[in-house]
Amino acid sequence: MPVQFDEGVTAMDIAKYIGLFLLKNHYCYIHGLGNMELVKRPATHDGKALQPPSYEVQVTPGGSIDDNLANFIATNEQISISKAANTLREYSIQARKDMANGQEVPIPHIGHFIEGGGRVKFVTDANFRYTPAGIPTIRNSKQLDEQNSRLQQKPSYPAPHKADSINWSMVILVVVLLIILGGGGYGIYYYMTSMKAAPAPVAVVPKDTVVQAATPVAAPDSTQPVKDTTSAAMPAAPATVTASSADTVKHTYKMIIGDYPDLEKAEKRMRNLKINGNRAEVMPKDSAGYYVFTNIKCFAADTAHVKDSLRILFGYKHVTISNK
Repeated sequence: MPVQFDEGVTAMDIAKYIGLFLLKNHYCYIHGLGNMELVKRPATHDGKALQPPSYEVQVTPGGSIDDNLANFIATNEQISISKAANTLREYSIQARKDMANGQEVPIPHIGHFIEGGGRVKFVTDANFRYTPAGIPTIRNSKQLDEQNSRLQQKPSYPAPHKADSINWSMVILVVVLLIILGGGGYGIYYYMTSMKAAPAPVAVVPKDTVVQAATPVAAPDSTQPVKDTTSAAMPAAPATVTASSADTVKHTYKMIIGDYPDLEKAEKRMRNLKINGNRAEVMPKDSAGYYVFTNIKCFAADTAHVKDSLRILFGYKHVTISNK
């Protein structure tokens, strides 16, 4: 796609950054195209030899709003995040148009996007090979360097055989460990033998123990009126405190992403958003005009972040939550 975007960033540059971000993070969300994932396939046996594990890229529709790719592009191209997000959105729109015309949208050295059955798919290049980063190990660099230096030193004349020096520190350490283990074993043996030898304590009850009789209770006076205690107010039970579920349950919010004076313009904007894979609807305002909105499911604490992301993605500065 020989298309030139803002700040001199081309479609090939965007495709390159998509590939780099995918290999670095094993995923890459592209608004309008879907969520790319680097999936590991297990090793297989073809009847002759065992083939090693392989990796392929899969695309799933939808996904959560993610600005990480735009931040990655902005950092590498030295441009603002908003311009990077706009450039990425233009790339997504152009890619959907090219795929609708039967063209392939390539990602260098990884594969290409195609459209099949109205859905975006990704075909991994047959020559694509991915090797994950190795696990770092910790070594005693000083000891290895000393060993290598001794091996590299060659005497210029025959040297007499010399016995290896004794590492006294290791000898002392082993002796101390043996003393500690011996003392611990003796302590356990002494404890077990003392427990077996000690008789169990026997409870002794004194012979002259006197049990005090309970004080008799006087009978109630029949001449005095009996006080009714059945109607006495019971103390109120403490109110049960329940944890608020606002931070543990996601709610669906109507996020307003457009404001238009007539229904024709609002519906035109809604159709354009749906072509790009967005979910958008139209509803009337309280006064003249119409809103374009999208339903977002998120936690109540995340609504501010969602608003900021929608402002960047759709270029509408007055993103609000509808009360209707």
